[in-house]
Amino acid sequence: MNDTGQIRYFNFEENRYKEELLFHPPKHTRDETNIIIHELKKRNISKVVDFGSGNGRLTVPLLQNNIQVTAVDSSNESLRSLWDISLRMKVKKGLLSVSTTIQDDKSDAIVGCDILHHVHLDTYLYRMNKKLAKSKGIIVFSEPNILNIFWPLFITFFINWSIEKRILYCNYFTLMAKLKKNNFENIHISGLGLFPLPLFNKAPLLEKINYFLGTVPILKFFAYRFIIIAESR
Repeated sequence: MNDTGQIRYFNFEENRYKEELLFHPPKHTRDETNIIIHELKKRNISKVVDFGSGNGRLTVPLLQNNIQVTAVDSSNESLRSLWDISLRMKVKKGLLSVSTTIQDDKSDAIVGCDILHHVHLDTYLYRMNKKLAKSKGIIVFSEPNILNIFWPLFITFFINWSIEKRILYCNYFTLMAKLKKNNFENIHISGLGLFPLPLFNKAPLLEKINYFLGTVPILKFFAYRFIIIAESR
């Protein structure tokens, strides 16, 4: 995680996840992180690496659910912010360490949100598999899907293609191929909604329909987001 442009970008507070949303996450974010937490808990995993932790979008709910976290991010400013936020939210005791690189110590799981499309997939999937192979661990990630028309429009008008360029590789077919190439098995990529999730925070019935549509065969290739689960070999 040493892309200089990415580091500079996320070192600025305005480009990081909004702090108020860490303290008061919207429903669609709670749903998303709860899926990851559920996958960990059903496997009795209580210690993870949050890869691309940023200032805590996933780390904070993990800590709140008594899951110990080693936070990894290329941006030192993001890690400093995460440390401060964990203190203010009184969950720091579960934050084992913060680092700009994945360490070689044993881990049962590597998790993350909105990070795989910021890194070179082959490089980091290989490193993750190598680290997890010692314990037959898993990865669980939530990622945007470039084949959902919302994302190219959103990036074009509101973000920056130079920062988000690797999202072009973030589709069902490429992700599946890269995971297999880098020795992951029992791969499961599920769709999370067909339309942007924030649209349905206050419409429970439409929200259920949207989540269902994201799982329908064929339609899931165009899902709004993906939940990616795979085991090391």
